[in-house]
Amino acid sequence: MLYRIAKPIVNLFFHSYIRLDVLGHENIPRSEGVLLASNHISYLDPIILALAVKRQVHSMAKEELFKNAVLKSLMTQLNAFPVRRGRIDRASLKHSLWMLGEGNVLIIFPEGTIPVHGESKEGKPGVAWLALKKNVPVVPVKIIGSDKCLPVGSVFPRMGRVRIVFGEPISFDLNNRKQKDNTRIMTETIMEKIEKLAGL
Repeated sequence: MLYRIAKPIVNLFFHSYIRLDVLGHENIPRSEGVLLASNHISYLDPIILALAVKRQVHSMAKEELFKNAVLKSLMTQLNAFPVRRGRIDRASLKHSLWMLGEGNVLIIFPEGTIPVHGESKEGKPGVAWLALKKNVPVVPVKIIGSDKCLPVGSVFPRMGRVRIVFGEPISFDLNNRKQKDNTRIMTETIMEKIEKLAGL
């Protein structure tokens, strides 16, 4: 309920304050479960993606944000769920599988955290693992400019322009034994696809 109310309000703010250019939205399936695998350069990124995607989206958020009762309620209403960083969080993975099985859109940042000084970090295999488990497509996403609107350490966004590029869905061959057993190769493929979107 809160998601439907908050999105138009936040969307109005962004369109008057931050310009969003969205490319490739047609690459997002209209109804089935799908993973959006995006680079991560600003704390604005989850909000920006939620505004850019016409369907409702769900996302992971660090568990520290759920320790406060009020903030926990707000995050839950906005379709976020907690994840423990720095180790495998089985509860979070289980919930992610359920969300995908219900045909939802799930945002994942393969790098895990915002890279320091703009340096790209190695992608984690969670996205590939989820895609294999539920046999859902992965849509690579490139966000450009959100780090200028909200640099690390800033509290309030600056006026600016952000571009979001959605690439073509990636589907993996479940009959390919080598590919199925090596999520690292799949993760590298996803990260390469994300990086190639920078020039579009």
